[in-house]
Amino acid sequence: MKVAIVDSGVSVGFLRGAGLSLAGAASFTVDREARRLESRVHSREELAAWRHGGSALEDLEDTHGHGTAVLSILLDQGRPGDDVEWYVARVLDGRMRGDSLSLLEALEWLTGDVRPDLINLSLGTVGRAFEAPLAALLDRAVEQGSLVLCAAGPVSGLPSGMPSVVTVADAAMAHALRKGDIVDHVEDAATVRLYADGAWGERPITSSYACALAAARVLREGCPPGWRRVTASQRTR
Repeated sequence: MKVAIVDSGVSVGFLRGAGLSLAGAASFTVDREARRLESRVHSREELAAWRHGGSALEDLEDTHGHGTAVLSILLDQGRPGDDVEWYVARVLDGRMRGDSLSLLEALEWLTGDVRPDLINLSLGTVGRAFEAPLAALLDRAVEQGSLVLCAAGPVSGLPSGMPSVVTVADAAMAHALRKGDIVDHVEDAATVRLYADGAWGERPITSSYACALAAARVLREGCPPGWRRVTASQRTR
């Protein structure tokens, strides 16, 4: 099984402590002034050298901690077997800022080269300039057999609510959303165990962590009925 996390990267220290190897990883950033996309895709060999201290991959290092926390939830709550392959796409910086172009490029990489079984998107944007290409890429992922989980946001945004994704919220977020906002699954936990700031501990649940808990549920129990999506083209065949 292939699992992909699109987020703020991952801490190499966490990988070492967890004894976890990445099957693939890439970073996607946008030079805002030049409007130039910069992408780096790393081989399994480069990632192994990084984990063992033989090289530094600063473009993947999680300087915020969010992506590492999400991965830790999947590991701790999902109880994955040795057959799971892990992929990381870094699209957010140390201040949790990103660009829709980076997200699009990450999905291009995942659907083109990786074809994951499960994609975790504990992120979102209120911008809708790239809604059409984003919908097309998510449809492609679903057509390939991917299950895409996305965190709901406090205001309407993307990719949450799109037909191709399973939108997940914590109970407080689900209660606060406006009537008409789509939530496919609610995680009721008040706290979650995760790795942050160099240690394991309990943290208050957020929509992002609820999405990771839902992904862990898939790893642990399989895909619940009704979570599989079909695209518009599949419905009309």
